[in-house]
Amino acid sequence: MKGGLSALCIVSLLVLIVSCAPAQEAPKTATAPKTESSAEAKTQATTTQEKPAGEIAADVKDLLSKHKTKITGVYYKYRGPETGSNFHEFYVKGNKIKYNPSLETKTLDRPDSYDAIFIDKVAKTAQSYCTAAYCTYKGKKDNLNYDDAYIGTVFDWLSVTSAKKVGEEVIESRSTWKIETDKGILWVDTFYGIPLKADSSGKTYRFEQLAVNSVTDADVTP
Repeated sequence: MKGGLSALCIVSLLVLIVSCAPAQEAPKTATAPKTESSAEAKTQATTTQEKPAGEIAADVKDLLSKHKTKITGVYYKYRGPETGSNFHEFYVKGNKIKYNPSLETKTLDRPDSYDAIFIDKVAKTAQSYCTAAYCTYKGKKDNLNYDDAYIGTVFDWLSVTSAKKVGEEVIESRSTWKIETDKGILWVDTFYGIPLKADSSGKTYRFEQLAVNSVTDADVTP
């Protein structure tokens, strides 16, 4: 009886010890560093994607837009990678262009001889013609590949997504702003807002002897 009582006491004592012991806490889950919510991250990514590729200062934007109110058509002599040391004569009005390529020979006495290229930017057409008074065979010669025949005009250089003024220079007695753009460096006439010179990818483009608003529809129509 005494032994059974002792055993009972021991069991009771063990139960009491276990019940009085502090409860063990469940292991805490590691908390990751606080980050943006997925919605916030998505918004930021969208904003980054929609951010313009570059910026154009207000005064530069005004200069590059001047031609829209000051020029209806323009004539100039162009020299660039396509012309070597020679010049092409350009007539530009609206979406129509005529340019007279520099001729290796001044004679236009063959049936395929031409002295003018007519470009229509809307129709995406290019055609060669012989128009000079001394053409033996006048008129249309051929339909040309538009992309091969097209040469960027002074207006094409003004379609930029970023631009900032980096200096001022005088070219052929005309004041220009030197502007760094995504297309290269432009020297833009401060009165008419068109480039007189451009440097891009190590190549130089010149636009000389400008005659503004002198080009007629007949000049750019075959």
